[in-house]
Amino acid sequence: MTKKNVATFAAIHLGSELISLKIIEYTNLNKMNVLEEAVKRVRLGEETFKSGKISFSTIQTICDILNGYKRLMTEYGVNKYVLQATTAVREASNQTFFINQIQVKTGLKIEVVDMPREIYTKFTSVIRTLGLYEKQAAGKGILYLDISSGGLGIVYFKDGAIKYQQNLHIGVVRIKEAFDRNQRSSVHFSQALDEYIASNIGPVKQEMGKEPVDYLVLTGSETKLILKMIDKTYCPNKVAKLEAAKFSAFYDRVRKLNIPQLIKVFNIDEESAEMVLPSIILYQQLLNITPAENIIVPPDRFIDGMKVLYVAGVKDKKFINKLTEMRLSLVRSIGERYHYDPDHAKATEKFAMVIFDSLKKSQGLDEQARLLLRAASNLHDIGKYVCLRSHTAYSYRLVNSTDIMGFSNQDKRIISLVTYYQGSLLSEHRMVDRPFVEKEILPLVAKLAAILRLADALDRSYRQKIRDCQVEVKGNELLVKVKSKEDLALEEWTFNNKANLFEAVFGLMPVIERG
Repeated sequence: MTKKNVATFAAIHLGSELISLKIIEYTNLNKMNVLEEAVKRVRLGEETFKSGKISFSTIQTICDILNGYKRLMTEYGVNKYVLQATTAVREASNQTFFINQIQVKTGLKIEVVDMPREIYTKFTSVIRTLGLYEKQAAGKGILYLDISSGGLGIVYFKDGAIKYQQNLHIGVVRIKEAFDRNQRSSVHFSQALDEYIASNIGPVKQEMGKEPVDYLVLTGSETKLILKMIDKTYCPNKVAKLEAAKFSAFYDRVRKLNIPQLIKVFNIDEESAEMVLPSIILYQQLLNITPAENIIVPPDRFIDGMKVLYVAGVKDKKFINKLTEMRLSLVRSIGERYHYDPDHAKATEKFAMVIFDSLKKSQGLDEQARLLLRAASNLHDIGKYVCLRSHTAYSYRLVNSTDIMGFSNQDKRIISLVTYYQGSLLSEHRMVDRPFVEKEILPLVAKLAAILRLADALDRSYRQKIRDCQVEVKGNELLVKVKSKEDLALEEWTFNNKANLFEAVFGLMPVIERG
């Protein structure tokens, strides 16, 4: 890698079992070089899942490790970094104090990543490694499973789109802690574990039972050990392929063993045995639901996804745009689940984008706000699946209670509030039976809801009468010029009736004209 235009940064992942560091030198997404890599083990997940909090001694250990990583960064002249924490910190009751102590004692700022973004981060690295965003993946049904210490992420990917995604709180450490030491040593443990896992993944079976799966893609902390147990020649830094039948034969052998027998037969330590068995059973159960002939195991970890997202965000807008469309494909799949009208959603999104783009520069709206509005445009009507009379309230509840991979909890809250208030007036004060909007997100929610109200009005008949729409700001007016050969009386009346929120938020009077 030439030194021209070369930049460096550090990715640090504070996981449930490991604290990992990668110092990266890069010029673009295709030219990245790992200058330094370090991994330190810490029993953070086990402690959090047992006690619900992170102890003082563990915090001190983490600070010592992070200060060591900080010295390495200084040696390499690295001043840009991303430090992210996942499940164990996310679920700690003393998370706020933990973050503050880390910052005070190390000077490093931590971002706590929620589960939908955690799965998305790793998935971005996997799809790049396997080329799943390219045309050669068309027509292939791919089920991606990531089992971490605290959770299981499931993604079904077909024809370049995410058709299904679910996050479950049944990670390997969490499963382990559901049984005591004597239970794990029992001859009945494998059967009990099998039944325990089956009881947790029932909804997945209902959703995925009829979907074609060509490849099962596995990642997770114990996946590499499983492959070593199956095949001694496995290379951990390369993409591995395995016939599903071979894995099933391995499962049939392992499920007859308890923990002491597993240790003896495969020459592994007790901790590894207790962690690997839940992964084996879980993978096989999902393989039973959606039979695939081949299993693919990429070497990607969460920290690799951190690396990809950082460099792509700086150097590769094209890849980021592909990821955006992939995230929106999941949004549309959620819409399909609740029988939304795809033509109306498409028209509403189109009009919303035209209005948004005419305002973004003057109103300080960024690409993230644009993405949230696109998502809300597709989901604003899904509440009709539950109740036609109060559909905005149910759209709000459905969005708020659904994991949307790649969108943070804050993103999801904004989307859900926009879907609610696009159908009714928004007040700064709490009103009975209306969701409260926090002050820090109120301006953004109001702006996006006001835009969505107008966009929805332009297809009020759900017949896509308007063929073309152009928008410009002219003085104190937002001039919306539309072209149509049909009667637009309903659209014009609705547009004028919904203009009040827009006028209040933007200080512009929306005016609709036929071109």
